[in-house]
Amino acid sequence: MDMAKALEAIERVEPGLEKYLQIMKLLHKVDVSKDTQFRKKYNGFYRMRQRKAEFYKEYYLYMERNKSREVTFSEVLKHFYNKFERIEASFSSKLAATINPQLPVWDTFVLQNIGFKKPAYSSKNRLEKTIDIYSRIKHWYEAFMVTADAERLIELFDNRYKDVNVSDIKKVDLVLWQMR
Repeated sequence: MDMAKALEAIERVEPGLEKYLQIMKLLHKVDVSKDTQFRKKYNGFYRMRQRKAEFYKEYYLYMERNKSREVTFSEVLKHFYNKFERIEASFSSKLAATINPQLPVWDTFVLQNIGFKKPAYSSKNRLEKTIDIYSRIKHWYEAFMVTADAERLIELFDNRYKDVNVSDIKKVDLVLWQMR
């Protein structure tokens, strides 16, 4: 990770952080499969666009049914693959990380900033490769979170955004998203 860019990115986190906090505040208070305010905030924050109504319906039904237990990226990914025959790595990770904030998000900017690439659409065993890459993302976070750079980044984040209760993983995620 380019720490100079990361430290600059902390200053740009606030709008996204506010949206994330609103989403997390609503998650367990509303039926996310029906609450239009939640869905609008979530879709805007995670840039969920260009999907059929059937996908959104299933996505939020799945989230509602599973929001009180720890889901894994793999099980969410496989659910949507079995339902729609699509590999929705990014959206699956975002759903899993919303339910369990200790999980990282698969995002173009996150992948770019930590040096990973998604498997090509033509890849043989693409589903398994996607699960493997997510596992590698998790391992990257585990290794990074015990470094002096992570400690410094989290300390600067906490100093900048006092009294914000989000996981250290989410703090790093938010910074990586801003490193564009």
